[in-house]
Amino acid sequence: MNFWVIILSIVQGITEFLPISSTAHLILIPYLVKIPDFGLSFNVGLHLGTLLAVFFYFIKDWWEFLVSIFIGGEKRRILGLIILATLPAGVLGVFLDPLVEKISQPQVYSFSIWIILLGVISFGIVFLILEKISKKNLEIKDMDVKRALIIGFWQVFSLFPGVSRSGSTISGGMFTGLRRDEATKFSFYLSLPIIGGAVFFKLLHVIKGENPGNLYLILWGAFWAFIVGILTIHLLLNYVKKSSLKVFSYYRFILALSILFAYFGLQIPSLIIFGVAIIYLIFSMAKAEG
Repeated sequence: MNFWVIILSIVQGITEFLPISSTAHLILIPYLVKIPDFGLSFNVGLHLGTLLAVFFYFIKDWWEFLVSIFIGGEKRRILGLIILATLPAGVLGVFLDPLVEKISQPQVYSFSIWIILLGVISFGIVFLILEKISKKNLEIKDMDVKRALIIGFWQVFSLFPGVSRSGSTISGGMFTGLRRDEATKFSFYLSLPIIGGAVFFKLLHVIKGENPGNLYLILWGAFWAFIVGILTIHLLLNYVKKSSLKVFSYYRFILALSILFAYFGLQIPSLIIFGVAIIYLIFSMAKAEG
């Protein structure tokens, strides 16, 4: 059982921050390899791990933001923009949560798989378009209220499975003219309140009656999600400084094919295609780093 806990934790730590959709992976992988369902409490633990990852990786920035509340300056202005960009998805997320829960369960609602596929494929196309047309010459310090709100509304797309929270916010940042690495960094800033909100609301469901689960497994899952999350944040920030998002587009297209095969019950072909997608992603990112 610990083996599957580590597998799911690694998946969460990677897919929460890479723009490849954690929802799509956490639906596909358990189906392909028959990972058991550890319950909502375990899911809270995984999100807590990634929440701590983004907190500790940027702890110097968070401290400067906190201090700026009292002393003012550029950091307080950027903190205000982070809060502003969080509001659209934060507010709409509360109202859309029942709908999102339904369309995130293809094992219950068969139509939801097509929504997930739409999210996976559409943002693969969006990455390709933005890499071609975006000016990508601005930094976070150049942002204003208008750009923050635009990114905030782009983040609303991430409420729907298959899109990816990091994918939508990085896209939103590039759409407003931010450099790819700056858009990625701002995306990570936005992830703290969004993941924190998700942890809070899931925790409320647990308190209201969900089985609290095995505390050891929850903590073990949170630990591995934290470690892998830290490494993934570091890897992605370095990667986008010199490489485009195209690799994630092509990965998404291969992933969509794997999901489609899985939907029609073709488990072995789906597993093979998914393996090809993973190998392609690892090889492409390693080659860019080299």
